[in-house]
Amino acid sequence: MSQHDQVWKELIWNFFPEFMQLFFYEAAQKLDFTTIRRVENELFTDLPEGERREPDLLIRVDTLNKEPELILVHIEVQAKRDKKMPKRMWEYYHLLRLRTKDPVFPLVLYLVKGTGGIKEECYTEGLFDKEIITFRYTSIGLPDLSAEEYLEKDNILAPALSVLMRLEGMNRVIRKLKALDRLIQAPVDEARIFLLTSIVEKYSKLTPEEQEEFNALAVRQEAIEMKEYVTDYEKRGIKIGISQGLEQGIEQGISKGIEQGISKGIEQGIVEGLHQGVARGKRESLLRLMTRKFGLLPVSIVNRINIMEDSMELDTLLDRVLDAATLTEMGV
Repeated sequence: MSQHDQVWKELIWNFFPEFMQLFFYEAAQKLDFTTIRRVENELFTDLPEGERREPDLLIRVDTLNKEPELILVHIEVQAKRDKKMPKRMWEYYHLLRLRTKDPVFPLVLYLVKGTGGIKEECYTEGLFDKEIITFRYTSIGLPDLSAEEYLEKDNILAPALSVLMRLEGMNRVIRKLKALDRLIQAPVDEARIFLLTSIVEKYSKLTPEEQEEFNALAVRQEAIEMKEYVTDYEKRGIKIGISQGLEQGIEQGISKGIEQGISKGIEQGIVEGLHQGVARGKRESLLRLMTRKFGLLPVSIVNRINIMEDSMELDTLLDRVLDAATLTEMGV
């Protein structure tokens, strides 16, 4: 088993529900994904000394209505076009059906161009000009699908697979940036994110020039996200300020008049809360941006930034991180 094959097997196994929903939505609605389990996949044509056959991935899953009670999903991952694939798929189907007695859902995932996107393929046998057997299965040729289309799909697997797909109005740098951005923001555990990003990195290698463009765009995008991040903290700061202002206003209102005290307290609280919220947002954005650009930051620098309250000082550092080539040039 090659490392290449293992990556795809683990990817599809860990994202099997997403895989089925992405490419076979109607079939996916009939499956109970809480029941999925891997199946031993070694087969033999002629026991006990037959040719060894081993499908890439077999997954058993119950259907929701139990009719049939369960099915086997047989997935083959191919890095090149093989003229013998239709016959091979038929042989696999025949062996699996005889061995398990279960219905089989066969499909091939192609990683090579010219395989036609998502389509039905078939294998036929005949005798004396009479068709005896017709076997059909689905093939998915990733390089013939649209990267732009799949980047917009609401499925966590789609952006990772998009790096193998054809480009229309988007270049390779933008595609990789968009794919990684979608994955980084996904509510998925680190192990599964690693699988997805490993596919992106493996199949979207950039030239030195493209990598330079990618780095510049990543920093610029982070700066835009940073502004949105700060705005969120401004809103939160106003809410905190109103709460604090009410408390202060009630205390002042006891001696100076409830109505006047609350009004003044709210005003003061909003200002203080806004300043605190903006500063906190800028600190966290600065740390996030510096970590993305320079890697893991020394504890001493993190501590210094975390106690900064001056908004102008934080603005200076946020501007500087866009141009600084090293952590030393940040001057923190």
